[in-house]
Amino acid sequence: MRMTSTIRSSLATALLILSSNLAYAAQANGQVDEQGVLAMVLNTEIRMADVVPSEEERKNLKQQAKDNYAGMLDYVVRVNASNRIYELVLEDYAKQKGITVNQTLVSKFIEKFEGQVSSETATKPIKEIAAKQVLQFQTEKAMYEEFGGRVIFRQSNPQMPIDAYNTLLSRYRDAGELSIIDEDLRDAFWDVFTPPFQYEISPENVDFNQPWWL
Repeated sequence: MRMTSTIRSSLATALLILSSNLAYAAQANGQVDEQGVLAMVLNTEIRMADVVPSEEERKNLKQQAKDNYAGMLDYVVRVNASNRIYELVLEDYAKQKGITVNQTLVSKFIEKFEGQVSSETATKPIKEIAAKQVLQFQTEKAMYEEFGGRVIFRQSNPQMPIDAYNTLLSRYRDAGELSIIDEDLRDAFWDVFTPPFQYEISPENVDFNQPWWL
């Protein structure tokens, strides 16, 4: 599926926002209980400390968000925790399928975005971002080939095999390998897979032959 230059630009912007790890968030009193366990994935604990922004980042948002301060932190924590769950499950699925990172795609990703990612603002090196994006694409392609289903457009993922994700994650949950302990996170996490979807891609336009950035 070919993306227009406008959509490509918005996706690049979204990538940079994600790579900054959603730096602007905070809790109303500026303090966060970082010991709470939000979820367990394959015996790995996802704690508040793993997904909450730093103290300095929380201070920055406190100055900007004002009355919406605590609500923004809740949202950011849910997004970061959900992304961490996806990451752990996809890494395990990739290992099961023998998927290794395609270095040619990594190089092409770096060529395209290196000039747009500042080493001063990004929390991760461009090479690490590229490797994760490539592995995600390769794994999602394998998921779609195995499970099929609907594919949606999201700003952070222009071709997300939403039904394949739901099937895979549900299998991990049912096998006891994915447990979301925090009730609010659990509700928000699984609600993502409930239709209707805002931007569902027509089956004839779904194309996993190459990643969106090519």
